[in-house]
Amino acid sequence: MTDWIKAIHPTAALTSEPQALAAARVSSIGMVIGAVRDAVLAWYAANAGAEATRIAVDQMTRQTETAEQMQAATDIGLTGAVIAIVLQLVLAVVHWRKPTTLLPLVFLMLVVWALGTGGLALLGILNGQGTVTQPVGLVLMTLVTMTVAALLHATAIRGAGRLAELRKLGKS
Repeated sequence: MTDWIKAIHPTAALTSEPQALAAARVSSIGMVIGAVRDAVLAWYAANAGAEATRIAVDQMTRQTETAEQMQAATDIGLTGAVIAIVLQLVLAVVHWRKPTTLLPLVFLMLVVWALGTGGLALLGILNGQGTVTQPVGLVLMTLVTMTVAALLHATAIRGAGRLAELRKLGKS
């Protein structure tokens, strides 16, 4: 258990291969956190947020969407979300089995994007803009979960780099 606590800590010394491997693998946890967040957001968009989305689309396009158009858009969005969630979970397993720096780096960039859009959504809510389609609770959930995921991905990048160093030293 202490190896995992050290692995999650972004500044812990990684002196052994098992510690570096554990640190490299924490990105998989960040990917799962992202998949859970995306599942919650997809559920909201498909259920409770459908009306808010319709209103936002009406405001942005200045056109009223028909029920069929909104249902088609919801179905397409939900399908895309399910594909993204499954892909994240598959990549989490792939990374767990063979940790490298590539997937944590890609996911860190995606998480930074999510943090940026979450921050902009929060500013929109605080400024009272009517085009924000998510309640403040979901925006705050995004900011918290993506901050945790960012720390895990950054730690994994460091762990995977250290793991490669230790393995290279072991083969010399």
